[in-house]
Amino acid sequence: MPRYFFHVQDGQDYPDRQGTVLADLNAARREGVRYAAALLAEHHEKFWDAGEWSMQVANDQNMTLFQLTFFVTESAGSSKS
Repeated sequence: MPRYFFHVQDGQDYPDRQGTVLADLNAARREGVRYAAALLAEHHEKFWDAGEWSMQVANDQNMTLFQLTFFVTESAGSSKS
């Protein structure tokens, strides 16, 4: 089974050096969404401060297969609380 790497960038690089063995690309897509949701839930304060972060999912040849990008756009009338 192939190994997929979930690299995160939020102004700093957090490379996934271990990777995760998954059945196929569809399983990697599901895991990418699950992992991104967990990171957003656990580190929501950092996300609001960073404004943007992304996750690149690569195969074992370090070829990027897809990227998830998250960013914040606040309206002029909003205030941080």
